[in-house]
Amino acid sequence: MTPSPGTTLDRLASWFRGREDDDSIAPAPDRQASHRIRYEQIGAFLDRHGLEPSTVNFDFAGRFLDGADSRLMQVARAVLDKRGSFTDHDVERIMERRAAEDTAGKLEALSRELEGKVAECLAAVGDATDSTSAYSTALDAAATQMASDPGEAYRRLLEVTLEVAETTRKIGGRLERTCKDTRKLRADLERAKRAAEEDELTGLPNRRGFMARVESALARPETRPLTLALCDIDDFKTINDRHGHHTGDRVLRFVAQQLQAALGRHVVVGRHGGEEFVCLFETSTVEEAADLLDMCRQRLRDRALRDQTSGLSIGRISFSAGVAAITSDAAPALRLADELLYAAKHAGKDRVVTVTTAETSAAA
Repeated sequence: MTPSPGTTLDRLASWFRGREDDDSIAPAPDRQASHRIRYEQIGAFLDRHGLEPSTVNFDFAGRFLDGADSRLMQVARAVLDKRGSFTDHDVERIMERRAAEDTAGKLEALSRELEGKVAECLAAVGDATDSTSAYSTALDAAATQMASDPGEAYRRLLEVTLEVAETTRKIGGRLERTCKDTRKLRADLERAKRAAEEDELTGLPNRRGFMARVESALARPETRPLTLALCDIDDFKTINDRHGHHTGDRVLRFVAQQLQAALGRHVVVGRHGGEEFVCLFETSTVEEAADLLDMCRQRLRDRALRDQTSGLSIGRISFSAGVAAITSDAAPALRLADELLYAAKHAGKDRVVTVTTAETSAAA
């Protein structure tokens, strides 16, 4: 359902007013007119493409209209050239891709900085080695001089010892500071890696994190057979339209929790994007994975949900799924699972489809 211009502008204005309550970003009075024009431009953009007035779409519209993000513009123009308009799914994919690219850039920068700190540590260790070598040489010279001029030998030995002590103190300080910086950088790098592979809303692996798990499983023969399933919540747009995106987000988190709990710790569940989830079954055939997923579908279907904010009934949640075997590469399995998911939707939703069940249905 395409939102009406008035609805979009009202919700857009409401969202920006909420942001402007923060004194740190509140516009000056003489800028309010230009801000209003900007809101109207974003609202018109959303209406023109039939996009929901969500935070992600607001952000995308603003960045697209600015035109300053060249990578975003390149991907967005490609979508426009192909289809002539954006869908909510297009926007989500574009923004996820840009976030992944930004995260990759941060990871690279943190890695370079960490390498620099390691180089500093090695330089400090090298200086300490040089200092120790120089002290050893001075000791040898003092021992030689001891018989002919013990006073001068003691004086020189004391002087060198004090120099080495000062050098050691400085090197120790450098190492301590560098080690502290290195520990912080390693923690930042670990957080960035987790963020790069984790869906912020559900806490599940995102596409990047999920595919990393698949590649890891493919490298271990003991995980065979491997099976992949692509699941999509049925009529999710209706939930957003009737109850709002906050409720929709809670439904996504709920389904994520239910999938994880029902499928067990030996199945990797990831968020594929939007209302789609993807599952990796290790040591499970297609039939075994489909049976387990179907049990999860029925268990979820038996739950009647209610909107915690409004108290209104959300009703029963179901999902459709396509299940396919992974051989040497996950990409063909993902494409087949997507086709089978489409077949499940076309057959009436709320079902799990494999190649076998699809062929049986076609024959019938």
